[in-house]
Amino acid sequence: MNPPDERRFQEIEARLARLEAGAPVPSPSLALPDRLHPAWALALSVGALGCGYFGLGLPQHYYQPLFALLFLLLGYHRGFFRPAPGAWRWPQVAANFLLLALLFKLLLGGGLQYPFDWLKVPAFIQSPEAGDGSWYKKLLPDYQLTWQGVPGVSDWYINMTKIQSLLLVATLAGALFRFQPFASFTALVLLLVSFPSYLGFHWDWVILFLVLGGAALYLQSGKS
Repeated sequence: MNPPDERRFQEIEARLARLEAGAPVPSPSLALPDRLHPAWALALSVGALGCGYFGLGLPQHYYQPLFALLFLLLGYHRGFFRPAPGAWRWPQVAANFLLLALLFKLLLGGGLQYPFDWLKVPAFIQSPEAGDGSWYKKLLPDYQLTWQGVPGVSDWYINMTKIQSLLLVATLAGALFRFQPFASFTALVLLLVSFPSYLGFHWDWVILFLVLGGAALYLQSGKS
């Protein structure tokens, strides 16, 4: 058998072995080099973190790094992330953690919402207050009309981060048990609930964050 024919026969045997084992057969036209330097993934991660900082800011709730840590451990445990070799490993792990924390800020960044902060009532205040100013002001104080919030109503708030977390957990649970209608419904509710917080983000930077961060995570995945 000629060497080219023998090589082709070995490739066919390898593909059949992958099919029997249930492993996906990589596409030669889309496959990246096997020895791509880990500096590429780290550089993309650092660039994505910079864009995420300008677009999203810093995480403001402990749920965001908590979910990021859980997903990071799950990603390495399930083999989705390939550990970087040598001294690149721990810097890349830290960069992945920060990337996921910013990603969860995009999903769980609602914070505290005050739905009735617009509700105000007129109130008269003394200007200057008693004890300040000249003796004339003390005898004839000046009153000003201002608008103040209603105690217990205007300062009432909703913790949107907790609501988003519950919806995200429900969506993941529905996807885990393959209950697609329930997962789709909770994902839609999560999107609608999160929409007001999306308006506060700088989306020019957020788009760059998603593109660079997705490329960095893809370079570390087994599919790359």
